[in-house]
Amino acid sequence: MLYLWLALALGFGAGFLAIWAGGDWIAERLAAERGVYERIVGKELHRLFLPVSPQEFVLIHAGFLLICVLGGGLLVKSPILGIIGGVLVGIFAPRIYLKSAWKKRLAAIDEQVEEAMVYMANSFKANPSMPEAIQDVCNAMGPPISQEFGVLLKEYRLGTPLDQALVNLQRRVPSRNLELAISALVIGRTVGGNIPEILSQISGTIRESFRLERVIDTQTAQGRMQAWVMGLMPAVVIAVFYKMDPTLIQPLFETFVGYIVLGLAGVCNIIGVVMILKIVQIDV
Repeated sequence: MLYLWLALALGFGAGFLAIWAGGDWIAERLAAERGVYERIVGKELHRLFLPVSPQEFVLIHAGFLLICVLGGGLLVKSPILGIIGGVLVGIFAPRIYLKSAWKKRLAAIDEQVEEAMVYMANSFKANPSMPEAIQDVCNAMGPPISQEFGVLLKEYRLGTPLDQALVNLQRRVPSRNLELAISALVIGRTVGGNIPEILSQISGTIRESFRLERVIDTQTAQGRMQAWVMGLMPAVVIAVFYKMDPTLIQPLFETFVGYIVLGLAGVCNIIGVVMILKIVQIDV
């Protein structure tokens, strides 16, 4: 263990000396890479309306990476595996969090669109003005849809035509229900249709779509449960054999052939679970 920590210390020292000796070239390269990362992350933070700047997120990401590396090296029995795992978690976990937050935001918007169309239909009957109807949605409903409609109104008040602002919203937020609603609104405004009736029909269509999704989720719940049971069963079997007689499965964790067998079994297990989940996944 002592030799391992000495090797890590020498590695960090060598890296520091290389960066210090590299001078301006390494500094410029690091600054360029950081700038690219900040631009990529900045777009994701902006679309999530998070009160964090790209520079702050980079610092948080670097600190999280350091904590994961130190935690993996200190807590895992094999420091090398712990450090490798910590590096992987520290690098990918923040980006996975942002992508997961974006998916949750889209799902929340999908659920709010139907109610928003009802608000707009009622508002339009009282005051036939589309911007006023959108403003009523912003006042009556909470985020995330109120935030997106607020951006739409800002674009409109800055001179963007309303139809173009609606199309920009559709491109900015790839929500299925929102895309349906905006497409119907733009077509209705273009051909001169009955806007309140169009909004009411959109809300009814979305409501029926959600009803069908709930029915399908109920019917396919057993298949999804079977997928997860099959995926977890090998781990349960290994735990049972380890409890009965640890020597029965020690070759799996102490020999090269055992590592290969575990790797192949894990890959096949994951492929099987994914295939089952794909089979039972039905899009409405």
